[in-house]
Amino acid sequence: MRKYIFGLILIGLLLLSAGCAIEKKVEKGDTVKVDYVGKLQDGTVFDTSILEEAKNAGIYNEQRIYEPLTLKVGDGSTIPGFENGLLGMKEGETKTISIPPEQAYGLEDPNLKFTQTKILEEIPKTQEITRFEEIPKTFQATVSSFVTRYGQQPIVGMVIDLADWPGQVVQVTGTDVVIEHKPEVGKSITNEVTTLTITEIKDSSIVLRYDPKVGDLLPTEIGNLMVLEVTDTVMKVEAMPQKQIETVFGMANVVESGDKYLIKVNPKVGDSIIYQNQMGEVVEVTADSFVVDFNHPLAGETLYFTVTTVILEKGKETGFFEKYRLFIFGSLLIVVFAAAYVFMTKFYSKEEKEKKKEKPKAKKTKAVKEEMNGELKELASTVEEVQKGLDTKKESKAKPKKPKAKKKTSKKKE
Repeated sequence: MRKYIFGLILIGLLLLSAGCAIEKKVEKGDTVKVDYVGKLQDGTVFDTSILEEAKNAGIYNEQRIYEPLTLKVGDGSTIPGFENGLLGMKEGETKTISIPPEQAYGLEDPNLKFTQTKILEEIPKTQEITRFEEIPKTFQATVSSFVTRYGQQPIVGMVIDLADWPGQVVQVTGTDVVIEHKPEVGKSITNEVTTLTITEIKDSSIVLRYDPKVGDLLPTEIGNLMVLEVTDTVMKVEAMPQKQIETVFGMANVVESGDKYLIKVNPKVGDSIIYQNQMGEVVEVTADSFVVDFNHPLAGETLYFTVTTVILEKGKETGFFEKYRLFIFGSLLIVVFAAAYVFMTKFYSKEEKEKKKEKPKAKKTKAVKEEMNGELKELASTVEEVQKGLDTKKESKAKPKKPKAKKKTSKKKE
């Protein structure tokens, strides 16, 4: 019976060890928190989530909070190689992930590098410009901005008031609304700057004519243009630029050179450039030009990350057994020990009852044994007495033979 009990306990311990041995591993859909140190092939640390590592590497940023990175594996929030490297890791495990450029920030694209001259534009001090300008006949706005301005949802055919003339809704989508200008030909509009007259409405555009007066200042991106002379088709203006102008390549200085003004920048290596929502970096500067690289700073680099999974939360995509394995093994363990307890309780209680029943029988058996032992002793003594009697008779029969021998001897002597 002890063998059975020992077997049940052994099974329970095996179940417990199996439950502990099957540890959680990172799968797609899991949310993990990881500490990491990112290095280049030469050992240079370029990024880390650990404060001490950042200070030691000289890349500490006061505006950054150094803490484990939280990400959902498979959602594309980090580079593919980093997420793939986390797959299969256990909670608390540390390993180094090697990520080739194709799984990191891609290979370097030479088309994303271009050379720009330091002189961005040349502006004549005086010039003749046309009095006519064409603007698109339609423009697009968001439905939310339309509702904010007009207090109602746009409907095709709806007529609204624009700044200088009416407009009409010609198209509505889920998020956007298209509005068409509806001015009258010949109508003049006077604003803070000058007077404009509608001269023609084409299929896709509207023609405006500037009607300035001599001395008017026309604002532009680089400064004002002062009207010197007006004809039927053109107007002569004089440039009055600002001393400095903000450009996509940084702050530019306006330099006077003969009969024109030069808008010139002087960037430095490492300066950031934002152009058409792309971030670039000045990588080379010469006397007359500079090179801007819009590749990612780590493009073409093989990256090495030492990562440690701090916390692992299983996602909904995780299998039932993997997600509830501890509960399953714990339940099995409880069942095994409960069965062992019930078995031991019932077995020993039954054994005790049987022992109680057997006690009277044992007493009777003892008495019978004692009685039988007494009878056997008496029988043995009787047998012993009989044996002694037989031995005596034998001895008595053996004695008469000796006298006969003596008689024979005596006759010879006579």
